[in-house]
Amino acid sequence: MNSEDVIKYSKRNNRIHNSVDRTDFVCLEINIQRESRWLKRVCSYAQKIAPNLNVGQANSSEVRSISIVEIDNLSGLIAEYACEEVLKWRYGKELIIKPKNNTSHNQIDLKLYNGKTIEVRSSCVRNGIDFAIFSKNIKTFDEQYFDVIGPYSNEYKKCEFFKDYYMRVLYECDKRNFLDLLKKPVVRLFITGGATKKMMNDSQYYQIKHLMPAGGQVKVESDYRVIPLAKSLDINEFFSILERENEKLVVVHS
Repeated sequence: MNSEDVIKYSKRNNRIHNSVDRTDFVCLEINIQRESRWLKRVCSYAQKIAPNLNVGQANSSEVRSISIVEIDNLSGLIAEYACEEVLKWRYGKELIIKPKNNTSHNQIDLKLYNGKTIEVRSSCVRNGIDFAIFSKNIKTFDEQYFDVIGPYSNEYKKCEFFKDYYMRVLYECDKRNFLDLLKKPVVRLFITGGATKKMMNDSQYYQIKHLMPAGGQVKVESDYRVIPLAKSLDINEFFSILERENEKLVVVHS
């Protein structure tokens, strides 16, 4: 992925009915050529690890279809490696580490030079990026449909350990049609920004949702700490905090 050609800022303005108070939000838009060597490498790795994936439905005894397993796996890997690419482009390759994970247990997606951890979560948004950022859940007063997803807890595990930072990635498509997204000349995704561990411990930011994110890393429905997207850090705010809290993260490419 040639970062200079595919990364651009995308400022979103609130024009959504039944919306939050926030008026604007800056995302990083990533446009990846379908025939790029970068995307082919990620897809090849996704196929390689596919036989090791858990096909059991996380919240029941049902078996997930292979297509859903493929979508969870591939969309998650593209998101992780895209975030890695962006951070390395911005700060330098030697400061960002992609650990090798042989298990999903307490998985760490990315690490900084000083050992601080980053978790990347991705979702498909059928109604578009603006809907995900600004719309309120019509069934509740203070929730949104989409959030930055943090640690979980359930009857088997009191609490997953906190990562230092959380990054959020969104695709504009129906999840069932994600593989069709990869047939287009350009695969587009948005890195909205994210949240910090401090925010995940601050009740002014986080809420508790009972859910099961894509990927099947957790085998039962669980209570997650989440931060509604409108309360989360947009990409400029996220970068600013990274740089303030980690002194070696100096911008190489803005």
